[in-house]
Amino acid sequence: MLRRKLPQRLESFDAFPKVVNEYRKPGSSRGGVFSLAVGFFVFWLFLVECYSYIKGVREQRIMVSDKVSDLMDLNLDITLAMPCTHVRVDAADKTNDIVLATTMLTLEDTDLNAMKHSSTKYLPGKKSEYRWVRSGKFRQKKKPSHAGGACRIYGTLTVNRVHGQLHVTAPGWGYGSSNIPFHALNFTHHIEELSFGDYYPDIVNALDGHYGFTDKEAFAFQYYLSILPTSYKSSFRSLQTNQYSLTENSVPRQLGFQSKPPGIFIEYDIEPLGVQIVDKYPSIMKSFLRILSISGGLYILMNWLDKFYSNRPTAKAEDDMLGLLGKEVNS
Repeated sequence: MLRRKLPQRLESFDAFPKVVNEYRKPGSSRGGVFSLAVGFFVFWLFLVECYSYIKGVREQRIMVSDKVSDLMDLNLDITLAMPCTHVRVDAADKTNDIVLATTMLTLEDTDLNAMKHSSTKYLPGKKSEYRWVRSGKFRQKKKPSHAGGACRIYGTLTVNRVHGQLHVTAPGWGYGSSNIPFHALNFTHHIEELSFGDYYPDIVNALDGHYGFTDKEAFAFQYYLSILPTSYKSSFRSLQTNQYSLTENSVPRQLGFQSKPPGIFIEYDIEPLGVQIVDKYPSIMKSFLRILSISGGLYILMNWLDKFYSNRPTAKAEDDMLGLLGKEVNS
């Protein structure tokens, strides 16, 4: 139909060679294999490009932090092997501000086994998914029917953006006065989350999913954090947050006059350097052109291979050629 509508003069500009049907060779099994191979590679390439388009490319670079801020959020979600009545949380910093965090955080009794077998424990090489499903900062856990023996502490504290400390102790054993007996102390804990600032995709902090165990009543878990200001930017959003590195030094305490108290002590400091993270996504047109160019190259390569194997002299090919010559002579 298209050929009838076009003028016959345009046939002289035809750059695509035509072969008479009489001299065309029928399809072969080898050609079918090459065609299937091309189809498979094109389909695999399409999946790779779709994955690259969805995931994007992450670029990171170190820079001098120019962020000016007085405050930052400290997100805490920790479970201790003690009842909530035996727990006290305090925050202090270089400005001599002391925050009675026990009244600002949420404390709820939970089962001791629920702490040891947490479903959100971080495993190397796997993403920690519980941070995605937080509702209003932290998700709600289903309380066991016989809650007790452990205490879950979670919430967000607004602290000064300076060198500071977070202390998780027992009343009377470090701060204040209480009649909590010595044998009731147990600072075995599981930290589901300890972060500073907002969440960005794939962030993993060193203490997320950390489990600390002790069989001694007077024991101190000491964590030293170096906070690195982080700037995250993508096509969908941009934010300023933080990540940190960890150094741990946990030691037993000696009870006596002027002795240091047992507990969990988290000390943090702000680094002068920062990291900038940018997620870039290729355009749809660029991905489409890449698929077309590589597919065309594969088709040409397989066409050359097919011609190479087809042009090899074989006994069957010589018989076919003699048959064609015989037909022409007889005609």
